[in-house]
Amino acid sequence: MTQRALRIGAALKAIPETDDLTHLREALLSESRADAPQWGSAGEYLTLDLRTLDPAALELRIDALADRVRRRVDQVMRHTLRALAALERGEAAEVARHLVAAGEVEEGERRLHEAQRFYERALEAGRKPRDRSAEGLALRRLGRVARALGQWEVSARRYADGYEVSMAQRDDLGAVVACQGLGNVHVDQSRWSEARGWYLRGVEHCPARRPTLEYVHLCLGLSVVERRLGDLDAAAEWLARAEESGAGLGDGVLGAVDHAWGRLHLTHGAEGEAESAFRRALGRELDPVLRVAVMVGLSEPLLRQGRAREAFAVAKDAEALAIHSRAVIKLPDVYRALGAAAEVDGAEAFLFYEQALEVCRDHGLPAFEAAATQHQYGMFEARRGEPETAVARLREAHRLYTELGAWMEADEVAKELGRMGAALDDNKREQTV
Repeated sequence: MTQRALRIGAALKAIPETDDLTHLREALLSESRADAPQWGSAGEYLTLDLRTLDPAALELRIDALADRVRRRVDQVMRHTLRALAALERGEAAEVARHLVAAGEVEEGERRLHEAQRFYERALEAGRKPRDRSAEGLALRRLGRVARALGQWEVSARRYADGYEVSMAQRDDLGAVVACQGLGNVHVDQSRWSEARGWYLRGVEHCPARRPTLEYVHLCLGLSVVERRLGDLDAAAEWLARAEESGAGLGDGVLGAVDHAWGRLHLTHGAEGEAESAFRRALGRELDPVLRVAVMVGLSEPLLRQGRAREAFAVAKDAEALAIHSRAVIKLPDVYRALGAAAEVDGAEAFLFYEQALEVCRDHGLPAFEAAATQHQYGMFEARRGEPETAVARLREAHRLYTELGAWMEADEVAKELGRMGAALDDNKREQTV
């Protein structure tokens, strides 16, 4: 009997989504292969769910995967026991710091809900002592994990509380981090003026000595805000500051600056300069998530210059990197880029939009990814003459954007629906697409 190759989509659906199997699921993704020869010329249109894997080959990695779990559990338990020892000594601030450390271990493994629980306990402990620095740290970590979970209003409250504690403690670094977090959350919600206010406040708290990583990130945030508000000269000024200040802070920082220059050049309509900036970033040592983001960015100027096949190839390389580096969070963005390139090339773009939505569902990604995909998918359906499907997808995008508080994106979708002569909502529409 001929044995059929096991597809990753079927494999992931067969495995329960338990915490104990998280690393195994990630390993299945990273070890999967696109069986292009079997599909011939259609191989380049294979998406994640059609990749194949050999479960037996992973047997050799079981010990390493289990060791990773054991190391996490060992670290979490040790931090927890140190917290209990501090509790016995009556050192509440130390209790909080060790609980935060345990939460950071969990957060580092993307166990966000578990991290959140540790940070909540740390917050309770940190509120008691006269030294409230541990309380401020716990609040900032709660803000960070809430943002990663897409809980933007919760994140903003936590960061705001963390800022107040840092100010009371005269903790400038804590205040800077809280300001940056608040700016980031407001950017997520398209609240550009509020984001600018918090980023600028963070800059005021930065030390006058050698520029810090936090200062560079604030400059990058301000460049994004000014670009979205239409002041491209101000955006360029903040980027220049980030570039100058980040010169000695490593390739990762400068790669983020190059990426931001690429986005700014695209806004100017300078596709050639954007391409150069993205390629400059790719010449640096970048972490996989940033590298994937830069590759997706590079596909856009290529597409605008009529180089659809090159754009598609770059996005396919980004897909492979995201899968093998387990950067699943970037896959919807990758598939949206592939959809855009495939449409221009006259190929079946809908395959990539469908895959983006499936990844969002199967991996519990933040709702913004599904909203952005429905938005782009809806516009694609409109262009190919499917108005009913387009309206349904745009309405779903509007619902998700509204629930998230992403008001600028929601308004943009509402305008698109208006141009199509469709109501924002009606009693007959489907609740989900």
